Amino acid sequence: MENFNENQVNTEEVNAVEAPEYVAESVPEQGSDEAYNPINVDKVTPEKDEKPSTKGLKIFAAIIAGVILLSSACVGGYFVGKNKGFYKPNVNVGLAGKPADTDEMTASEVYNKVADSVVGIIVYNDLGAASYASGVIYTDDGYIVTNDHIYSSVAAPKFKVYTQNGTEYDAVYVAGDVVSDLAVLKIDATNFNEATFGNSDEIVYGENVVAIGCPSEPTEKASITRGIISAVDRRVQTTSSYSARLIQTDSPINPGSSGGALVNMYGQVIGITSAKVVASDQESVGYAIPTTTMKYIVEELIKEGKVISRAKLGISYYAVSDIEVELGKYKYAGLLVDSVSEDSDLYGKLNKGDTIIQINEIDIVDDAMVLDIIEKCRAGDKITVTVITEKGDSKILKATLKANVSESSYQSDINRLPQTPDSNKDFNFPEGE
Repeated sequence: MENFNENQVNTEEVNAVEAPEYVAESVPEQGSDEAYNPINVDKVTPEKDEKPSTKGLKIFAAIIAGVILLSSACVGGYFVGKNKGFYKPNVNVGLAGKPADTDEMTASEVYNKVADSVVGIIVYNDLGAASYASGVIYTDDGYIVTNDHIYSSVAAPKFKVYTQNGTEYDAVYVAGDVVSDLAVLKIDATNFNEATFGNSDEIVYGENVVAIGCPSEPTEKASITRGIISAVDRRVQTTSSYSARLIQTDSPINPGSSGGALVNMYGQVIGITSAKVVASDQESVGYAIPTTTMKYIVEELIKEGKVISRAKLGISYYAVSDIEVELGKYKYAGLLVDSVSEDSDLYGKLNKGDTIIQINEIDIVDDAMVLDIIEKCRAGDKITVTVITEKGDSKILKATLKANVSESSYQSDINRLPQTPDSNKDFNFPEGE
């Protein structure tokens, strides 16, 4: 069994200026040394002088303060906004449940409903390297979800996106994530046909599905293949050496369809197709990233520019099976600790040679179990770990899970990766661009 590395997001107060209080001069009484004109007048009691009104001055000061604040906010927003992460769009796409008491649509009806939400993508750079991919329109204002690996061999990539009516758009990279193999691009336009995303937790074995993508030519109409759900949550190791629970289907998914849509027969996208998995002896096997995973990953990529809530334990280990214990190769079944990363909450508590036999009081018999437990948690969650030390002592540790923030395959520097244009593809844009 192979080693697995589990490690593989002062407002200035303006006071109104009040005029100094006016104090009327007192009138000298008769008989004083001060001279008066000899005029007989009735004694008049002077009215009490009122403080001059400052209402207008206060309003003026408030207006000036508002202008200062607004100007400061605009200037500050501009400079801070240039640093990625200040502006966080309020994007929140819900997952729709299967409609009740509704018959399934035909494959043709599903295609007609969903195809306009699928786009073709050309990834290229100034040196001529290029690859083809697909994407799904996430929001009507131009966010597109696709795979992270589509630009892994194209440094300093640029993106051309083609909608089903043949319109070409320039798209920009928003963010990507190697672990989930998801990425987000953005078109500066609106009124796109956003997809309806269904709840992948509701899929069942044998359910009819179709895959819609652009496997051969991004500038042409999307194609459709049909199949069934052959596994709802098969754990698959990708070529990036990460493990994930994916939807397995016998609907063919070719490389150019990476980032396309796996759709149920109600016209709901239930997965983002990916062709980047470890080669298998099985034929007619395709995989898609479930929408329940896609949703929280994509929302964080858009709002935060990275994944910030995904959890990690922060150790590398060897999974010891019961059979290996019975054969006498090891003393205990569980996770034989090889190393503990410094950013793990278990750093200094676990040692190499210790064996984790339980997490949250669940017996650990293979590495898939620990991955399932951690993937259901979020950064900041607390867990208990039951350990048998190399000396045979037993102890229970409490640990706070840290954030598993991965990087993207995106390389902004054109000199960082070797350029290997795909000789099997003709790299010519429409209209001679």
